[in-house]
Amino acid sequence: MNTKALVIAIGAAALGLVFLLIYKKRFETEASGGTPIPVLTAVQDIPLGTALTENMLGVRRIPQAYLEDRFIRYSDLRRIIGVRVSMGLRSNQTVMWTDLATASDARRDLSSLVSAGMRAITIRADISNSFGGLLRPGDRVDVLGTLSRTGGESDRVTVPLLQNVLVLAAGRDTGGEAQRQVVNGSSNANTNGNPVEISQVTLSVSMEEAQLLTYAADRGGAAGRHTGLTLVLRNPEDIAILEGVPETNIDDIFEPTRRAQVSRRRRQIIERIGSSAGGL
Repeated sequence: MNTKALVIAIGAAALGLVFLLIYKKRFETEASGGTPIPVLTAVQDIPLGTALTENMLGVRRIPQAYLEDRFIRYSDLRRIIGVRVSMGLRSNQTVMWTDLATASDARRDLSSLVSAGMRAITIRADISNSFGGLLRPGDRVDVLGTLSRTGGESDRVTVPLLQNVLVLAAGRDTGGEAQRQVVNGSSNANTNGNPVEISQVTLSVSMEEAQLLTYAADRGGAAGRHTGLTLVLRNPEDIAILEGVPETNIDDIFEPTRRAQVSRRRRQIIERIGSSAGGL
């Protein structure tokens, strides 16, 4: 074989391998949500009203696709040293701009919280969807839809519509101090002095997701129901998207085999979490 041709073939093969590794790395990065961005977290419990110091803060990396404007990047560390927190923070909790008692945060208009390219959509919420009034801006939820394929009762199913959705506002509370005072004040209590449950929840979604929620809410509530949507609260650090989640129908409730499958999958999740914790 011609030596020159052999050298060229080896060089081409090496170059192809390099391109393959670059493509693989890029694919893995995009599949995981993009380049990890360092954000600030609390390394200890921080009581309400405490002034932040550098030794109270640590760093966690979050994929760029899941990074919201509320997160405080590591590059902004110096800007928040000495600023007091407007609510208590737990150890390992991500620190957000909405957690800080700053003058600029006194009032937060809803439109300013909507990230570029995203939309804000408000859905009706009952006590279960607002978690007894405990849901707050900055939380993340999954959205389930319960509706019928044909409009009848016999084929109603529950499907996972959206996952890892940011809550922009809970009722009138957008996370600012001014709104928080209104929510905690007398205007948020009924004649008996008891808190009024949140009646609306505003979510950050894409245009297509807004269409999906609008249609599901309309179809789910067509039979006189309050709404066809249910919110499921998740840990703020849990940004995983579950693939292939099946729909739930009446057979999953009444057939023992299907109920057992659900319980088995739950045990697998608990065991996986336990294994991950044990490896830390």
